[in-house]
Formats: sequence, structure tokens, C-alpha cells
Amino acid sequence: MSEIKELRAYFEDIIRLNYIQAVLGWDQEVNMQNYKSLEGRSKQVSLIEKLIHKKVTSEKVGKLIKKAEKLSNLNEIESAMLREIKREYDLATKLPEELVTEIAEMSILAAKDWREARSKKDFSIFQKMLEKSVDLQKEKARRLDTHPDMYSTLIDLYEPGATYNWIANVFNPIKPKLIDFVKKLNSSSNKPDDSILRKHYDPNKQFELSFEIIKNLNYDLGYGRQDRSTHPFTSSLASMDTRITTRTTENYLNECIFGTIHECGHALYEMGIKKELHDTILCEGTSMGIHESQSRMWENFVGRSKEFWRYWYPTFQKYFPEILKDYPIEEFYRAINIVQPSFIRVNADEVTYGLHVILRFEIEKDLIEDKIQVNELPELWNSKFEELLGIIPPDDALGVLQDIHWSMGAIGYFPTYFLGNLYGAQIYNDALKKYPSLPEDYKNGEFSNLLNYLREKVHQHGKIYRAHELIQKITGEKLNPKYFEEYIEKKFLPIYGF
Repeated sequence: MSEIKELRAYFEDIIRLNYIQAVLGWDQEVNMQNYKSLEGRSKQVSLIEKLIHKKVTSEKVGKLIKKAEKLSNLNEIESAMLREIKREYDLATKLPEELVTEIAEMSILAAKDWREARSKKDFSIFQKMLEKSVDLQKEKARRLDTHPDMYSTLIDLYEPGATYNWIANVFNPIKPKLIDFVKKLNSSSNKPDDSILRKHYDPNKQFELSFEIIKNLNYDLGYGRQDRSTHPFTSSLASMDTRITTRTTENYLNECIFGTIHECGHALYEMGIKKELHDTILCEGTSMGIHESQSRMWENFVGRSKEFWRYWYPTFQKYFPEILKDYPIEEFYRAINIVQPSFIRVNADEVTYGLHVILRFEIEKDLIEDKIQVNELPELWNSKFEELLGIIPPDDALGVLQDIHWSMGAIGYFPTYFLGNLYGAQIYNDALKKYPSLPEDYKNGEFSNLLNYLREKVHQHGKIYRAHELIQKITGEKLNPKYFEEYIEKKFLPIYGF
């Protein structure tokens, strides 16, 4: 057996340990939301993390990597596999076991305090745990030391190859454009009215309807399921087991419907990875930015399109006849595409969403570099929110406590969300060039052509290509924000009567 085949076989157990850890995480978020104690689960997760760390950092792996690097006949998949295994090994060997297990344990315990703080709208309940979590991430970044600045080191864990400067150079030019565009739309005398979305929609009917939608979008229920959780997420529990969650809000229809479509986009990506990569280190999305391109594409480019609603609106009217029976589809379409500053990122419209992400991106950088302290976060959050979006959150739950990410130690993750919008616009532009009839497909409830395009161009490759390679391979150019800018202008100016 060659060294690369031996490495592949060795890492199969590591991949399965990761899946076991995913099972624990899925169960925690779906079935343990109201548990007062998560100490037992935190110990289990930290043990799995310890076992994974021991296996990844073993001398055997280091020796096999050195031998495999001398092989000259590796194919594309084997070369990518060696690249990713070497990356995992290099990162893991820089981190002491004690730090790895402490971070894993803290991610469970901090999430418990975050939930309590969020439910009571009181940041002080979460502050101490967050301080510990941030300190652990700083220590992790110092030890990894893959970039000159610590924040880039953390970003690289979610978006390999990306740095703070590269992302800032993408975000900074578009930031004032978004702010000005929001002001322009709000100056319209023909703004949409979204009050129809805030009627009483039975949560169980919402869930049932969302389930009907994902089946139509080709989410394979033989290899996945949908449940409810506090914060919607997608998780692969095996190569052929990808699950999603959603949440329902009685007086806001968007949250369940578009949250479900969003998570379905993530799941379709994981479900589309070719079988040749199953149970290998390449069997996942290549970066969180590319992953978000898939979820945001289905949620917004498809799910908020006029054509999508030509097909789905009659079904919605049947589910909620008292509210929607006589409500015009044109006004409903405008309502779901209203652009206005709001407090919750996951519910934000396509235009202001990027500003939510930029706010977090800027705060995280200063937090990791000790320019701000954890106890200053609520006030800083509110002041930056007013600067970017023109409104001030009335409480911590609608402000600094709205996301679960920091409790999990996921600092550096947030910028990938807006990168996903930009990647998604560029990829979708290419899809429309190749299949200009896609919007007509949606009118007929047909989504297979888009899915087949994405299977071929994105999904099947898993982590074979890095994000910058993949976008170049698909579109013939590097990431280009102009496609997103053109998309929002073309879509929203007519909605607002310009």
C-alpha cells in the first residue's frame, strides 16, 4: 500500500470520529435545548476532540506525509488529499492537547450561558464565559501563527487562504455603496409593506410547509431530516447523512421559510459530493464562503425570486387561507423583498445583510487585537449598528447576543457569510448564462437544472479545489463583487419604483 493510500485509510477513522462529534452536537441543539446541565455533554465532546487530536498528531502521520510528498504520480484527488492532511497535521501539532480539549469543553458550556443570557436579554450572564472563550481563541491564534496577524490566522480556519487584508479590500469599497443604496431605496415613495408577514402563522403549519418546500428542492429525506433548534444549522453526521434544522416564529413568516431554504442549500452541497470522496478529508465544502454561496443562492436568488412565488404562492394560500387568500401575489413578493434596517442578521434582507456581517468583521478584529474588551461589546455593538444601519437594538437579545458563534469559539467565521453572497452572485450569473431558462423552471416548480449545474460545478468536488481556484474554474475570473452589485440594482430598483 502506498503512503497516500495508507494516509487515506488512517484518516477514515478520524473522519468518523468527527461525525460522532457532529452527532453529539446535533443532539445537543435539537434535543437538549432546555437542559439545565450540559457538563456531561461537554466532557464527551472534549474526549472526542482529544482522541481526534491524538490521532492527527501521531508520529505515524508525520512520517507518512514526508514519504507521500516524495511521490510523483499522485492524481488530482490524491494531491488534494495530501494537501489537506498536511494542513490538518501542521495545525494540530502546534496546539497542545490541553488547549484543544479546553476549547471543546468551553464551546458547550458557553453555549448554555449564551442561551440563558439571550432568553433574559442580559449580556452580563454570558460575559465571563465569553471572556474565557475569546482568551482561548487568542491563545489558539498565537500558537498556530499562520499569518502576521491573529485575526487572519482565525479566518483561515474557515476560509483557507483568506486574510483580514484581502477581505477588507473586498468589503471596504462595497460598504458605502450598500449604505447609500439603502438610503436611496428608503427615499422611495413606493416602499413595500411587509405587515402581511407579521400576522399569526401557525408554527406547526409553517414547519409542515417548509418541509414540503425542501422536498421539492430535491433534499433527499432518505439521507437527511429536518428538526427545530434555537439557531438553524446544517450538520453532516456521516457521508450519507446530512441534517438541517429551522426555527418557527409565530408572528414572522420569513424566519422559518427562508431559514429552511437557506439550510437546505447547505445540505444540497454536502449531499452532492461525489462518492469517491466519501469518508475522506475532502468530503465537505471547500470553505465556509463557498458553502454560504450555496445557501444564500437558494434562499435569495431562487427563494426570493418572482418566479419561485408564481409556483409556491397558491400553496401558501392553501396553508394560510385566512391571511393570504385575497392578498395579491405582487404585494407578497414585494413584502418578502423589503429592504430596511433590522436587528437580526439571519432575517436581514439581501442588501443590509452585508452590513450586519461587516459590523461583526470589524468588531472581531478589534476584539482579537485587544483594542476592545468583552465588557465593552454591548455598547460598541449598538453604536456601530447605528452607524451602519441607522437603528439601535433595544436590548442585548436583539443586539450583541443574537448569534451563537462566539459562544462556540467561532471567531473568524462571520466574514464568510458576506463572501458567500458575493461568490453566490458570481456563480449564479454563470448558471444563468449557461441555462437562461432557469427562472422559467422555477415557475413550474422545477429546480433540478440549477441543482445539476451546481452538482457539476461546485458540489461534487468537495475540498479538491480551494475557494479561489474553484471560483476561477467556474467563472473564469477571481472573486468579483460587481456581480452582486449589479444583481441588487437590477432586482430592487424596480421593486421600489425606480
